[in-house]
Amino acid sequence: MSTRTTASIYNMIWAHYRLPFIKVILLNLVNAAVSVGIIAYINHTFISQPVFSTLSWLSLGQFGLLVLLLLATTFLSQYALTCLGHRFVYELRTKLVKQIIDTTVPQVDHLGSARLLASLSTDIQSITVAFVRMPELVQGIILSIGVGLYLGWLSLPLLFIVMFWIIMTIWISTILVKHVYTHLRELREINDSLYQDYQSIIEGRKELALNQHRAKNLYTNDLLTHAKSYKKTVIKSDTFHLTAVNWSNIMMFASIGVIFAVSNYLNIPMSIATTFSLTILFMQSPILHAVGAYPTLQTAQVALDKIRSLELADYQPTFTTDIASKSWQSISLNNINYRYENAQTVSSNTVADDSDHPGNILKAVNLTLNRGDVVFLIGANGSGKSTLAKVITGIFTPTTGSVLIDEQSVDSQKNANYRQLFSAIFSDQHLFKKLIGDQGQEPDTALVNDWLHKLKLQDKLSVADHKLSTDKLSQGQRKRLAMLLSVAEQKDFLLLDEWAADQDPAFRRVFYQTLIPELKAMGKTLFIISHDDGYFEHADRLLLMKDGRLTELNAEERKRASADAIAML
Repeated sequence: MSTRTTASIYNMIWAHYRLPFIKVILLNLVNAAVSVGIIAYINHTFISQPVFSTLSWLSLGQFGLLVLLLLATTFLSQYALTCLGHRFVYELRTKLVKQIIDTTVPQVDHLGSARLLASLSTDIQSITVAFVRMPELVQGIILSIGVGLYLGWLSLPLLFIVMFWIIMTIWISTILVKHVYTHLRELREINDSLYQDYQSIIEGRKELALNQHRAKNLYTNDLLTHAKSYKKTVIKSDTFHLTAVNWSNIMMFASIGVIFAVSNYLNIPMSIATTFSLTILFMQSPILHAVGAYPTLQTAQVALDKIRSLELADYQPTFTTDIASKSWQSISLNNINYRYENAQTVSSNTVADDSDHPGNILKAVNLTLNRGDVVFLIGANGSGKSTLAKVITGIFTPTTGSVLIDEQSVDSQKNANYRQLFSAIFSDQHLFKKLIGDQGQEPDTALVNDWLHKLKLQDKLSVADHKLSTDKLSQGQRKRLAMLLSVAEQKDFLLLDEWAADQDPAFRRVFYQTLIPELKAMGKTLFIISHDDGYFEHADRLLLMKDGRLTELNAEERKRASADAIAML
């Protein structure tokens, strides 16, 4: 069997849970000693001596006590290892979630939700199953060593022959199990594809309902193809696994015949041969369970490798909740260029002027936002508006250029703090059902109730214990609900990415003529991506994004944009 599979898992346990693991090993050693003691007692009391002269209530009572002791030590050793395994899985799961939270948005976008969900569900489940089965493997190994020492004391030549037989059996099993491991890796890759299919079916349910040709294509060409591939591969994997188990089972039985044949040839006493045979029968179940448990550890190794391949952020137990500077006066973007890259890293040799790079979404963007500004941004689809919004809020890190807050550079060490300045509602916003107030405190109930009415949601939902009664609303109402969540946070900077696009004409007017002035009166700085040229007058400043380049419109250009924004794009 491949030692690399178990070594990686055991190394992780040894590095982080050394003392509990040593305690588990000691308990299993005690359990092995009791097991060997029972075998020795049977040999000495019931096999080596005439039964009728030694059998008594005392010997039966002693044997019963040994059996009870074996039950107790077996339970304690298995319980300790099970607790350790589930503790490991618990910490792995919670750390993985925290790593996802701390990983940059571009990297999470690059991985995709299907791949992350597969790791959080399938991979974690595989590791859990492995640790549930681990007691069988550990006990099988330790018990085999203990029993081997006792049998060697009885007859070293016979032990060597039995060991050769078992090693040969396990060696052939290992060859079969290697095929299991190969197929398990293939299964994990296929599983990612299946999760992608599931996601498409669930998230695209409306489109599939309207187009049965697309639904048939997705089901037949994608889902069935991946499902059949999974079935074919898992059958191969299970076939090799069952072959390995059956081979081990049959060869363990065959070893009994080998023991008696060799004993007769070497003139070894029949009592020792009988003890060896009974011991093999006693050990058959632990050894076969250990062999059966091994593929689950291989599956766990595949899962661990898959989790590592995500390249998530290093685990940090704390959350960055401090704000860079709550009394900030200006935020500046200096010569910002941005392009999408998997790792979102920039070589130290990158030159400052990178604006002509063909992959740039943002090109030499310069902008200063002053506290209290109401800034509107217009631009065609694909011009870079949403990318600029994510750079401003610190979600995206510029490829080149710098972001300053009050002339202080926002570097990677301060970026998490800097992001805490902002509330934002993007076009693909996610709605949480719990409201959070200033600095993570309970939200201001009066403020929430006030804005519930201002957003005309009082008849659609209620707020109890700072939780929303529902989020099953129209798209426009969901955007208003997102506004309620953002206002409850009481942050100074609010960014809205085409928020009004989903509002009906009547509420769109309310937003521009009533809500924006009220938000400004609350001291908020507003950065609004909008195409509603009829309301540009409500902006202190009007910006235009065109082909990744940003310009601020002067009075004449603002007048033209207000008359016909489309002509400016």
